[in-house]
Amino acid sequence: MATTGAHAPPTARRSFQDASGATIVSVAPGDHYVTDDKNQLIVTLLGSCVAACVRDTVTGVGGVNHFLLPSSDQHDLAQGSDEAMRFGDYAMEQLLNSIYRRGGQRGRLEVKIFGGARVLGGSSMLKIGEQNIAFVERFLKTEGIPIVARSVGGTVPRRIRYQPATGRAWVQELDKTSAVSVTQQEENYRRTFVRQPAGDVEFF
Repeated sequence: MATTGAHAPPTARRSFQDASGATIVSVAPGDHYVTDDKNQLIVTLLGSCVAACVRDTVTGVGGVNHFLLPSSDQHDLAQGSDEAMRFGDYAMEQLLNSIYRRGGQRGRLEVKIFGGARVLGGSSMLKIGEQNIAFVERFLKTEGIPIVARSVGGTVPRRIRYQPATGRAWVQELDKTSAVSVTQQEENYRRTFVRQPAGDVEFF
């Protein structure tokens, strides 16, 4: 059985079976997904966004989030859970709480982190990827949850496949052509929220 948080995903979540019979579940920006199904893999595409892959090493329950910006303020959170999920602090709390509700325990958790690339150049772009990486590392250090693997930074997007039951993660670095489409996906998600920029963070 699988579950997600209380928010509705920003886009329809896709799932399909691969050649081996495993069920592949996609996580879009602003979404998270938790499962204890040993036959499920979670996949997400990352540019400047970051994903945390978290699991309970005893029970195998775990999941993935995908956040766009590092942190929020109370005004942002008051807009509702759909919008707040773009922020790392809310996305991490939602993912961890979903795992705890399924019997996961803090002292048994391990995390792998991915993403945070600077996929498009230009001196006017703030280092959103680097800010996302710094945030998630700081958050997990504060929570006392170990990061056991990472593939972060750089200039190319990544496709992540994660199996919570085993903790295995596969990372595929994508080419520059893919960077355009991944960045567009993240930008399209950002544009669904047409308010003023959040806090001090702007994209351009």
